[in-house]
Amino acid sequence: MKNVLALFLILLSISCFGQPTDSLRKIAFGNYPAQKRMKACAVLADSLSKTNPTETIKIARAGLAIAAKLNDNKATGVLLKDMGRASYLAARYDSAGYFLGQAAVAFEKIKDARDLADTYHEYVKLYSHTKDYKNAIIYQQKIINYSQKNQPQRLTMMFLEQLGKLYEDDNNYKEALNNYKKSLDIRDSLNIAQKIKDSISVSYSLDFVGDVFGSMKQKGSSEESLLKTIETKKSLNDTLALAINYMNLGILYKGKKQYPQSLDALQQCLQYATKIKYTDLENNALNELSDLYEQTGDYKQALVYFKKHEDLDNAVNRENGSKNLSELQTKYETTQKENRILQQQFEISKRNYWVGGILIVFVLSLLLGYSSYKRSQLKQQNLATTAIIETEEKERKRIAQDLHDSVSQLMMAAKINLTVVGNELPFTDDAQKGRFQKAINLVDEGFKEVRTISHNMMPQALLESGLALVIKQFIENIENNTIAINLFTKGFEDHFDNAIETILYRILQECINNVMKHANASRVDISLIRDEENISMTIEDNGKGFDAKDVSFYNGMGLNNMRARVNFLKGKIEMDSHPGQGTLISVYIPVKK
Repeated sequence: MKNVLALFLILLSISCFGQPTDSLRKIAFGNYPAQKRMKACAVLADSLSKTNPTETIKIARAGLAIAAKLNDNKATGVLLKDMGRASYLAARYDSAGYFLGQAAVAFEKIKDARDLADTYHEYVKLYSHTKDYKNAIIYQQKIINYSQKNQPQRLTMMFLEQLGKLYEDDNNYKEALNNYKKSLDIRDSLNIAQKIKDSISVSYSLDFVGDVFGSMKQKGSSEESLLKTIETKKSLNDTLALAINYMNLGILYKGKKQYPQSLDALQQCLQYATKIKYTDLENNALNELSDLYEQTGDYKQALVYFKKHEDLDNAVNRENGSKNLSELQTKYETTQKENRILQQQFEISKRNYWVGGILIVFVLSLLLGYSSYKRSQLKQQNLATTAIIETEEKERKRIAQDLHDSVSQLMMAAKINLTVVGNELPFTDDAQKGRFQKAINLVDEGFKEVRTISHNMMPQALLESGLALVIKQFIENIENNTIAINLFTKGFEDHFDNAIETILYRILQECINNVMKHANASRVDISLIRDEENISMTIEDNGKGFDAKDVSFYNGMGLNNMRARVNFLKGKIEMDSHPGQGTLISVYIPVKK
């Protein structure tokens, strides 16, 4: 099953290889066999998924319709995965999660483990980007389970390291350290042969370290003897011997669970080893410090030293081993000179830090002042926008109320009076009676039109039953034989928020009115979805479209009002249109917690 995806892509490339995008588009939407159109849609969606998310989704939807008729779960999964990737790149994260979930279902039906693992990888990217590390960790673990059964160990090593990074981002340092160690164990097992083939000079150096450690333990493994040796070596300024003795002392304390004393000794060892650039001893000290913090339950610090140990180990491998004994002796002889230079540099750096610190404080003060000024401006703009929107809605409500209470009642009274007069008047013939009845019917139509206008300006159901019902009523009032309007809503069954619902309703009204006036469309698809974090609304028509890059189309009062309302809610509005290809308007609004 793991080679199914490769075979599928080969088949696609055989049928569509060498064809330009325009040719594929003609096949996908032309009069060709269903199988060929579906393959063309798959190739197009895959090639455009990283450059044109909106076009990818449109093409993939066409392919999905064909795949559903052919009952092709493989193609369904591949197309849904492309839609998920495209939605992620377009920052439509809720849609990305939905499409990836549907792709996973399709691959599970046919037990396609490889494509399923690839879908899990897209999930990990999505959840990592949205900082949902709990879910990212779940899907990364699924990838590792698949990799351990089907892929080389080096890939598993990389996946374990990625899992460790996710745990670290989630502040679970214990599990992060555990997975980093698993990754390191695999790397060590793969590189063990290379380590055995180390050069003679490196082996000699390592043997020398082993001999020194052995002689130190033979000469005195007790705390008292080690402390005496350290004092003696201090008087002789024997840095190498001090580093090795502190290492032995730290290990001794750690074995006795005297952790504070062990920590101090190991840090002294690390300081001396770093000072003389003795990489092997420095690496051992870092490893012992990581183990010490792990024993004390401080996994965050354990992870810090483990990473330092791993970085140093990688650096050693890149340089083909540790420094040889002659280089160590040269560095030892120049230590005193380097110390004096470092002391001078420290004094210069200290002065520079003071100057830099003062400059940073000054710059931060300016930035804070500017930020406060911008926040104040933004607050004033929000207050002004709120006042404008409230005034507009009040005026709409007043006009709607006047239409309902005044004009509607007058027209109803006129109809009643005309009916009474008609019953009292003798008509000379049927034609005269027909004209009179037509006048009554016109009054009745005018009455209904006034009620519809009043309702659209301020629908009472918006304040009582929620947005979904009002939109359905609005569509019923305008739908006719020339245009079909399809509506999908989720999360708006109950009343939600007056301000947000009113703004969404006004935007929808403006979009539908534009379609009716300018688009010459036969179909409009409306989607309105609310989840815990976002509200998304899309209005897509199959009309004549326009050039979205032409700025003159954005100068109208209607589009400017829509943008102002969406910006007021801290949301964003996107428009995608091409001549002859319809128009897609997408609105995204964050939901306040």
